[in-house]
Amino acid sequence: MADVMANAGVTPYLQFGEVQWWYFPGQSATAASEPGMPFYDAYTASTFQSTYGRTMTLIPNQYADPASLTQECAFLPGLIGTFTQTIRGIVRQAHANARFEVLYPPDVNNTALNQLVNFPKSDWTPANLNCLKTENFTYTGDRDLNAAAQSIQLPMQLGFGASQSSHLVGIGDCTTPWQKEQRMAQGAHLESVVLFALDQFCLIGYSLPLEQSHRVARFMGR
Repeated sequence: MADVMANAGVTPYLQFGEVQWWYFPGQSATAASEPGMPFYDAYTASTFQSTYGRTMTLIPNQYADPASLTQECAFLPGLIGTFTQTIRGIVRQAHANARFEVLYPPDVNNTALNQLVNFPKSDWTPANLNCLKTENFTYTGDRDLNAAAQSIQLPMQLGFGASQSSHLVGIGDCTTPWQKEQRMAQGAHLESVVLFALDQFCLIGYSLPLEQSHRVARFMGR
């Protein structure tokens, strides 16, 4: 992809999207075909075994207590960070000017366990990434603008300036307050606000320009 962009005459800009451990367990944490959370592929299991000298604990669901899983909660995000670091290094061998962002969904990671295992803080830093972009389709669908506002602010709480922060707004349901969410993100002066996606915009038939805030300023004084 970086080659395609460079050949088109633009600076390569690549997104690590949904690169985290996908978020929820199977139907049963005891059945061999559904071993709890999705951490037990052969590479992950064998690497944990060689690192810690034991089998990784079976984590049944996203609500498990991280306090009893100290080694797992250190190991799992480390694999994500190593993966993204390695890709950046390989791409930059050919395209030294390549830029990278992470797309991170706070809604589906809204448990103590998922917040630890799905965000490698040692690698996903303002020094390593050009942008941290959040999305929260669940909050949008639930009409929860307070939670959406927290999602918009998350990158800045993690040390990313507004110029390194972005927010993606799901627009697939015309009954949700996505335009209010979009205006909140614009009001935070982020690097960008992204509407997902063009096909939905066209099929639903939204009109342009997007509606602006109805609030007005009033001067009370002389």
